[in-house]
Amino acid sequence: MRRRANWKPAMSYRSLHRVKIVGRSVALPRFPPRPLLYTTFSNSVRILPPERRRLTFVLVTAAPDVSPRELATRINARTGLRALTSDDFIADTVRWYLINSEEVGDVGAMLTLAMSVGFGVTGIMLYMFTHESLKQYAVLKAMGATSKLLLSMIFMQSGLCAILGTGLGLGLCAIVGQLAVEVADRSFRMMWFTPLIGGVTVVLVSVVAAAISARPVLKLEPGVVFAGR
Repeated sequence: MRRRANWKPAMSYRSLHRVKIVGRSVALPRFPPRPLLYTTFSNSVRILPPERRRLTFVLVTAAPDVSPRELATRINARTGLRALTSDDFIADTVRWYLINSEEVGDVGAMLTLAMSVGFGVTGIMLYMFTHESLKQYAVLKAMGATSKLLLSMIFMQSGLCAILGTGLGLGLCAIVGQLAVEVADRSFRMMWFTPLIGGVTVVLVSVVAAAISARPVLKLEPGVVFAGR
C-alpha cells in the first residue's frame, strides 16, 4: 500500500497594506473607466502582488536645449527600448485602441448595419419619389430634355441631400460630443478621418439610391405616361 504524500495548496497573496491618499488630480475620465492611482515605484512594488513585469513605461523630461524627439532617439539607441515623444505616444495609444478595442468593433458593426438600412430606406424613398414624379419627367422629356439631363437632375437631388445629411450628422455629433465633455464630464475626440469617412459613406449611399431610382427614368416613354392619365 503506497503512502499518500502530504499536499498543501499554494499560499495566496493576502498581505494587507494601508494606503493613505494625500491628493487628487483633475483630469478627463479614462477609457474604459477604472480607478487610477499615482504612487512611487517602491510603493507599487510593496503593495501590488508579485508580477513578472511591474513597469509599463517611464516618463522623462528633456533638458531645455534638447528636443523631445532627439532625446527619444538617444534613449532608443543606448538602451534598445522604445522611446516616444508625447505626441507619438498619444498617436500610438489611439492606434492600439482602434486595432484591439472591442468598442471599435461594436461601432463598426453598428455603422455596417446603419449603412445597410440606409441603402434600403434611402433607395426605396428616392425610388418612390422618382416614380411619383414620372409625369413631370415625361413633360420635360417631351419638351426635349435628354435622358442624360434627367439623370443629372436625379443625381443632383441625391447629392444635395447627401451634403445636407453629412453636414447635419457631423454637426450633431460635434454638439453631442461637446455636451458630453462639458456636462457629463466624458472624454470625446473626433478624429480627422471621421468627417471624410462619414462623407464618403453618405455619398456612396446616395449614389446607389440614385442609381436604383434612375431606372424608371431611363425607360420613360412620354406617350405611355400620358396615355395612362
